[in-house]
Amino acid sequence: MLHRRAIAALALAAPACARRTNRMALRRWRGGGADAWLAPGTPVLTLEAADTMASAALAEAGARNFKDVSVFVVDPTGRVLVSKTMLGCPRLIPSMARAKAGAAVGTHSSSRGLKEKYLPDRSAQLIAMTTLSGNSNLPFVAVPGGVLCRDAANNVVGAIGVSGATADEDEHCAIAGARAVGLACEPSTSALDS
Repeated sequence: MLHRRAIAALALAAPACARRTNRMALRRWRGGGADAWLAPGTPVLTLEAADTMASAALAEAGARNFKDVSVFVVDPTGRVLVSKTMLGCPRLIPSMARAKAGAAVGTHSSSRGLKEKYLPDRSAQLIAMTTLSGNSNLPFVAVPGGVLCRDAANNVVGAIGVSGATADEDEHCAIAGARAVGLACEPSTSALDS
């Protein structure tokens, strides 16, 4: 009985999105069983897949003779899984790549989509989002090159951000990285695809 009260208290104190999960966990617990306390997991992007994505993005930049780029692959929480930077990148470029990936995964939209949605008419909202992300220590920039990645069931599995070349070239390399492991991405096509 004490356990049920503790779970109920946690469910009330949790944010709205977590309350549903807590209620489901309570129902499973009441039913008993060996997995009564286990919730089904979300798909996880493996380290090997993230490495392949980053390497493919760098290879695409090299094959097309773009400027040196930096690549960041993040999981759905924004945690960096892999980062790779070509030797000729200026110092700020890796931070930009991480912020593009952070913007994509943090809003479940491509960084190009954010730019198109908020500029120029809603720039105050974009400035507020950028300020909030900076205060939260979550990199965020609405410049093309951040691509949201989804699995076949449409689950967000992470994002890839590329910076260093032009915005269209960065985005093209990020899409190539996502495609290298068979992920659906947003945007699904590059401005450079022909």
